[in-house]
Amino acid sequence: MIQNNKTQDDFMLLPDPERIVNGLRDTGYNFNTAVADIIDNSIAAHATSVNITIQMDPDMNVRVYIADNGDGMDLDGLKNAMKYGSKAREEKNSLGKFGLGLKTASTAFCKCLSLISRSDENDELKKVQWDLDYIAEKGQWLLQFPKIDDDELDLFYETATGGKGTLVVWDNIDRLLKNYKQRKNAERALEKSLSSLRFHISMVFQRFLDKDDNRAANVDITVNGTPIIPWDPFCVNEEKTEFLIEKTVPVQMPDGSKPTFHIAAYIIPKKGEYSTMQAEKEARGSNDYQGIYVYRENRLIHYGDWFGFMKNEPHFSLLRVEFSFDFQLDEILSVDIKKSRILLIGELAEYIMTFLNTPRREAEKRYREKETTNIHKTSLEVHKPSNQVIEDKAKEIAGATFNPVSEDKAEITNQQGTFTKSIIIGEEADPNQTRVVGVETIDGNALWEPAIINKQQAVRINESHPFYKKVYGPYLSQSAVVQGLDYMLWALAEAESSTCNQTSLENYEEMRYTVSRNLKKLVANLPDPEIEETE
Repeated sequence: MIQNNKTQDDFMLLPDPERIVNGLRDTGYNFNTAVADIIDNSIAAHATSVNITIQMDPDMNVRVYIADNGDGMDLDGLKNAMKYGSKAREEKNSLGKFGLGLKTASTAFCKCLSLISRSDENDELKKVQWDLDYIAEKGQWLLQFPKIDDDELDLFYETATGGKGTLVVWDNIDRLLKNYKQRKNAERALEKSLSSLRFHISMVFQRFLDKDDNRAANVDITVNGTPIIPWDPFCVNEEKTEFLIEKTVPVQMPDGSKPTFHIAAYIIPKKGEYSTMQAEKEARGSNDYQGIYVYRENRLIHYGDWFGFMKNEPHFSLLRVEFSFDFQLDEILSVDIKKSRILLIGELAEYIMTFLNTPRREAEKRYREKETTNIHKTSLEVHKPSNQVIEDKAKEIAGATFNPVSEDKAEITNQQGTFTKSIIIGEEADPNQTRVVGVETIDGNALWEPAIINKQQAVRINESHPFYKKVYGPYLSQSAVVQGLDYMLWALAEAESSTCNQTSLENYEEMRYTVSRNLKKLVANLPDPEIEETE
């Protein structure tokens, strides 16, 4: 005998509409990512033109209109588009993914979302609307069919010139601007948001906006009538950009398929190496823009960090890595609802960590070169006070005299006698820089070495040595600290010249190299100073 444990019929338990629509307002969108999600839908509908209009009325209420000339929708299509969890698109590579983006992105900022569309120029233009206040009042999922106003008609036909297309309208926007009392402050805040939005679109949809990029379909996008220009994070058109390495890597999937991802590393130019000042400004070569740029179906979904493989720090500010994949890797990469984040784990993470080794070393090398140049520019003046003091007291301190006998040798006389020594002999145009001279490097990476500058006993200091960068560097603007370090190194160089002889020359030189190596190890864990570039 079969026992039926069922005590009553199945019961359809519907979620509370007000709680759901208001809960989904907090899925983590910011204004830029929300608008980009709407643009995704336009591109998925094969639009070639997307025009965004953002207006403020006399009462400081803001409205957002996003029009496209894509495939458009009939009434059934509109109803499906407004459904939370709409039917999946037939094209698996669509930028739309979960059937939630239109609703969650829009209502993250507005309480009234309207769609106006048609898929055939002979069809009637239809408008549907979610009004969150109306849903809350009625306690039901009631989609409305309001009248299309004249402004909406004008904006629709300005873009949908062939009669097909879609207009998205955000009204009753309550989460974009604060409640400003003065209009000029509200306008200033709105313009700041628009400026940020323009750049975000230029970065996210770069491959679609760039007419010379054949990886994605071409799309023209405007914001309040201003065309958006593509922004290339890798500066590929700059002569000084260095393309380091690229790989196309297959991934074995559980179903036996082998989709691929593409990864490539670039070193962008240093300041001063760009073709124009404008190009340098637009490159945004700061810490905030280093990292891995992740593209799904040629649309940027994440940037600005290293996914925990490395820390954002100045050494890597010139390094940018492209990571591109298509929809086939969505599941393994755990693409999120906003298409703004992925997870790099397991074998994939191990591969990327290995891949980053070479680019990381090159970026550090390039940064060190830049750092040394900046320190040298900064330190040109800082040794002058030390030079003046040493010049005044050198005669009563010095225990050796020098007589140059060739370009790189001098006869030295001290308390040990007279002998010939290989030594740097140079001339400085500035008479105030003859005792302590900062140089960009010294053979063998010694921190200091004796020298003869303008026929005076001098010391050359290696500005590329870690001790100079990390100990001198933070205090280049503090004269007393710099003078103390200068005095010490000049005194060491002078003591070497005053006490050595022909047989002990090599011992003194080895001591300099040993001390320099030990100092390099001792300061390894000290932080790198931020040395500002001089104008």
